[in-house]
Amino acid sequence: MTDLQHRVVLVTGGSAGIGRATVRRLAAGGARVVTCARDGDRLREAVGALPGVTTTRADLADAADRAALVERVLTEHGRIDAVVHNAGLGWAGLVEDMPGEAVEGVVATNLTAVVELTRLCLPHLLATAGERGRADVLAVSSVAAWSQVPPLTVYSATKAGLQGFVTGLRREVTARGVRVHSVNPFFVRTEWLARGHGHAPVSDADAEGRLSRGIDPDRVADRIADCLAAPRSRTVAVPRWSGIARLGELPPVDRVLDAVLSRRAATVRRAAGRVVSRRTG
Repeated sequence: MTDLQHRVVLVTGGSAGIGRATVRRLAAGGARVVTCARDGDRLREAVGALPGVTTTRADLADAADRAALVERVLTEHGRIDAVVHNAGLGWAGLVEDMPGEAVEGVVATNLTAVVELTRLCLPHLLATAGERGRADVLAVSSVAAWSQVPPLTVYSATKAGLQGFVTGLRREVTARGVRVHSVNPFFVRTEWLARGHGHAPVSDADAEGRLSRGIDPDRVADRIADCLAAPRSRTVAVPRWSGIARLGELPPVDRVLDAVLSRRAATVRRAAGRVVSRRTG
């Protein structure tokens, strides 16, 4: 099973950005895709007409919705071949300025939901691997997982935790036929920051002024499709050169970042405020 034809793939966060691009890319490759989002109407409008695609509304921070989502895939197709964890939230600002509910939302969506949804899917993925030769778990992470730079401290922490989960899970299940991947993009032209600050667009027209600067989501979707067809587990940066962010974890680079950035709190606060104002205004 090194191609996408007829594979049953669950993709979270399919209404816009990387998720939408991924659903389109996988469907074009012949996969049977079940995708979810909080805004069911926008999700159906975005990808509901694509052949082989099933849409369903789900809030991944809700345990009952996660369970219902897995059941929907099994009811529709009888198995799960792959899970693509794409849904995520961002928040820009100093930790001291971050509302408690924003912390809870970012952690619940970016980390807890990924671990819990994977846990629910694993028995079915392992069964698929035993019957069909392989299954896949893929997490859309970030270069922020490797270099934790304000004003994205909490977001970066969730992505670093996600990277740890991917590594640990890979060491649990690879020998049993489940590949575990992470795709770590640099800045991508998506709605992630606006959503994290409580201004989720309700349409593409509404989203136009709220998109963050960055690469086209299709570039990330292509790497996701590559991973799902790869013979072994992968961790990739998009673009490839952005993997240099890993140097942020190594001495003496980490100590330089500690010293320089901690003296720039006021500058970081002002810069983050301007970015958020542009994306949510």
